[in-house]
Amino acid sequence: MHHVRRKIALTAALLLLVSALIGAAAFAFRREAAWDFVRGYAAAPRALPDAPSAGEIERGARLFAHGNFGALNTDAMQSVAVPWKVAAAALLRAHTAPGEPVSAERLPTILQQYGFLHPTSLAGLGSSGDGEVLGLVRGTARRSVPPLEVEIANTGCAACHAGPAYDAQGRPRPQEAWLGSPNTSIHLQRYTEDLYAALRAAMRDETRLLADIRKAYPQTTERELSTLKTFVFPVARQRIAALEKAGAGPLPFANGPPGVTNGVAALKLQTKGLGDGRLEHGHTAIPHLADRGLRSALLYDGAYAPPGAARFRPLREADVTREHSDQLATITAFFTVPTMGLSPGRARAAIADAQDVMAFLVRQRPQPYPGVIDPVAAARGRMIYDGACANCHGVYDRAAAAPRLAAFPNWCGDVGTDPARREAITADLVRRIQRSAYSDLISVARTGCYAAPPLTGLWSSAPYLHNGSVPSLTQLMGLEPRASRFRVGGHALDLQRLAIAYPEGYRPWSKPGVIDTGQPGFGNSGHEAQFSGLTDAQKRDLIEFLKQL
Repeated sequence: MHHVRRKIALTAALLLLVSALIGAAAFAFRREAAWDFVRGYAAAPRALPDAPSAGEIERGARLFAHGNFGALNTDAMQSVAVPWKVAAAALLRAHTAPGEPVSAERLPTILQQYGFLHPTSLAGLGSSGDGEVLGLVRGTARRSVPPLEVEIANTGCAACHAGPAYDAQGRPRPQEAWLGSPNTSIHLQRYTEDLYAALRAAMRDETRLLADIRKAYPQTTERELSTLKTFVFPVARQRIAALEKAGAGPLPFANGPPGVTNGVAALKLQTKGLGDGRLEHGHTAIPHLADRGLRSALLYDGAYAPPGAARFRPLREADVTREHSDQLATITAFFTVPTMGLSPGRARAAIADAQDVMAFLVRQRPQPYPGVIDPVAAARGRMIYDGACANCHGVYDRAAAAPRLAAFPNWCGDVGTDPARREAITADLVRRIQRSAYSDLISVARTGCYAAPPLTGLWSSAPYLHNGSVPSLTQLMGLEPRASRFRVGGHALDLQRLAIAYPEGYRPWSKPGVIDTGQPGFGNSGHEAQFSGLTDAQKRDLIEFLKQL
């Protein structure tokens, strides 16, 4: 009898070990706590830097900047999250000369070349950057049976949606991050590829990798080191070997150049419907988030809307109630599926945090235009805007210095821009979302159109169009020919032309990439007819008004 009990105990222990390695093998049972325990699931707690007196808006801002939304867990490590100390040590080794010791102090500088900010302040909020790399959220997952401890990192909201402030000459100030502004320099594709290359090299000598982790992070516990050796390293070896055998990269699709993402492809990956990722070209530029509370549906094509509500309906400032804000927040909680690797079921748990974030965002304003505006030309430009643009992009109030969006039509249509992104939402993807654990909280549809965005914060949002294919407003309006190739990332801004710029002698703060409008999904045609009836002088007046928004 003793022998039988011992055999049962040994079998149970082996099952626990195997389940810890395979992670997400039983998707259908993710939400069941008992199964989570059996398969070795572990998650870091939802945590924020201490702020005991924070109100709702400040809490929303802090969640936006530093929140993990429950996405620091062993399931997310199956796709986008990484064991932080392993990843960091590998990157450090890749950027350290032979014979020199690794130092974690160099990591912010290394990450900055990919467009990650390491701000000393969050401009417009009067709060500090908390000394962390913005947009990389981290936390330690622990469990006692089996004994696991691992620090996990994932990308958060601020990686893409917090950009640098700009001075009066259009030079970026990376030490000041403006929450809600687009980070048009973040290069997730290059970061992923370089991290994969660094991990491949580091895993060839696991003894040295562990030594590098100890040097870079001397406070690492013996339990975490044991977890890395026993659980993380074997899985990493298997994945790298499989990718090398297939001749594949770290992701089965391309995210694109700086300031561009491929969220639909990422969603298809998480919902097991990606297919051939080489054919996924629904790339989108990162938008400014100011005044997005006036949207009735979200995403560039309005694919997501609250259940039971008209997808495209006019809204006024008074319509942005807490109920409406919470409805949009429920949708944005689903964004954690493609971005942070959560399952639709686990995304539901992020709704409360998303509601606080949305309460912050509906009040957040863009950085005021830092240059000089000609008030006479801007007044003429307002009249042009009201006649030629407001029907699609909304009515702004009569404030002279900083007009606020007062009414928004939520217009959706076709202005001749590249169709790849709107075609990326397929009937198959719609069915997968409708059959998911999030189906009762979101209405998803193939709209076949592009939703005209608010233009608030436009001056700091170059490049333009939904795919970031036009580097300046002067080119968009036809004052100059549209470039077929241009650099983006770590750039300054030409505040007169509202354009990406690399002035003579300027040193980019991150490593630039290239947008090639001949590549699939990056066509730069469209939106020409809307300016065809304007003279060059009227176009320049219109630009002067748009600087104020």
